[in-house]
Amino acid sequence: MNQFILPADFDVHTLVELLKNETAVSPQESIIEQWSLYDTFDWRLYNKSLSLLRVGRRFTLQTLATGTTAVQLELDEPPQFVWDIPHSPLRTKLAPIVSMRALMLLANITQKTTNHRILNKDEKTIAWVNLASYHTPQESDLPLLQLVTVQPVRGYNKAEARLAEQFKAQQFKENDGAVIPLLLLACGYNPGSYSAKLNVELKPDMRADTATNMILRYLLQIMKMNERYIKQDVDTEFLHDYRVSVRRTRSALSQVKAVFPEAQTARFKQDFKFIGQLSNQLRDLDVYLLAENDYKAKLPRFLQDDIQPLFAYLQSKRQGALQAVVDGLESAEYKRIMQDWELFLEEPTQDDETAVNAAMPILKLAQKRIYKRHQRIIKNGSVILVDNRDELLHDLRLECKKLRYLMEFFATLFPPEKISLLVRQLKQLQDNLGDFNDYCVQEKYLLHVAREMPMRGKASRDALIAIGCLVGTLHQQREQVKSEFANAFNQFASPPNEALFTELFAPQKNGKKKKGGQA
Repeated sequence: MNQFILPADFDVHTLVELLKNETAVSPQESIIEQWSLYDTFDWRLYNKSLSLLRVGRRFTLQTLATGTTAVQLELDEPPQFVWDIPHSPLRTKLAPIVSMRALMLLANITQKTTNHRILNKDEKTIAWVNLASYHTPQESDLPLLQLVTVQPVRGYNKAEARLAEQFKAQQFKENDGAVIPLLLLACGYNPGSYSAKLNVELKPDMRADTATNMILRYLLQIMKMNERYIKQDVDTEFLHDYRVSVRRTRSALSQVKAVFPEAQTARFKQDFKFIGQLSNQLRDLDVYLLAENDYKAKLPRFLQDDIQPLFAYLQSKRQGALQAVVDGLESAEYKRIMQDWELFLEEPTQDDETAVNAAMPILKLAQKRIYKRHQRIIKNGSVILVDNRDELLHDLRLECKKLRYLMEFFATLFPPEKISLLVRQLKQLQDNLGDFNDYCVQEKYLLHVAREMPMRGKASRDALIAIGCLVGTLHQQREQVKSEFANAFNQFASPPNEALFTELFAPQKNGKKKKGGQA
């Protein structure tokens, strides 16, 4: 099969006349279909080389490259979430990819296809030429895309080759058979472009203030891209990505020290603390509501239905929490902060006596900050091996989070395979500390909710029993995770890891005190 992209303004009749020059052409009846394309905001299907296509009631998960069907299912209405899809191969295939993200409508497209039989002098079919044109519902004179495909007939391969050469002679661009990526580009999308992960290319000799500014600009764009969808309450991950960018911004202002004027740094640290607090309650509720199935699985079967009033109560609180976030994002104070922040990042760099690290090469500053944070974690973690009080574990979790942010900020300054290995090792320790913290917080929160839930007869009393059972299970898991800390920490602090941290980040041992500003 050979496929070519026709110029948008290429006249179909011209193509038919071109084919008639050497062969007889018998056009078949045209087929028109209405397509709807779906993916998540962060392109989870596209990034797995898949697309979800709706034609009528039929939803098809197919490969991007060839359009090969993976699974299909007929549905009356488009699902917003995976759990809206009945249990089926489609749901099974989508669930681990899409997770809690909403399936968003990207485009409605009209496809018109016309097959043309190519006949020889004996009026035998020697090839098929398929012309496909794609329009939006607001159909203009020019289509989004036109494709012509030559399909061979057994025994007449030379005819296919000859037709393909004709199209090449017309300077038609060859296509590999992928249609959806072309349509997305034609609709103005940049498929796969969004990622909440930091992706900022830094140069080792770049000024520290310039490099930090680039990181903060990237984080601001992530915040702005998610803000609109938080207000629309499309899915919970918009708020999650937004909050992560806010936390990273605060971390950069706190950890990448003395690259900006002290007064402005202090002001914006407070501003972003305020912004982060706007959505604390909503995010907490989202986390507990998303954990409903997991929580029920931790209970004996005879208690799983009894805990349902807990989630009904949390859901009833969520609308008020969401409205508080929307009000906060639309408040004059929030708009002033964001406007001032954007102006600050756009201002040209100015000398300031408090910004003593501004001109330092970013590689040098990154190494100093990362190595210092790492050494603190090793010291504090070693103490916990003999004194594992809860508060020490909580403090170490925060230290690890700060180190993770630093390593992600400056990852492009170091060999990818080495920095990735260290981040993975750090993440394993973070998983242990994060699980311990989550269990602690969940115990406390669920007991608080149990006390404030309205009591309405037997169902409420049964819910309290189920909550108590759940808290007991969480406490057992918390203690199990706590017992696993030593192993997680010792892996992170292993000699090979320590040697790699030293290689990448430790100060040079040249007998001279390193010059440089405050770090």
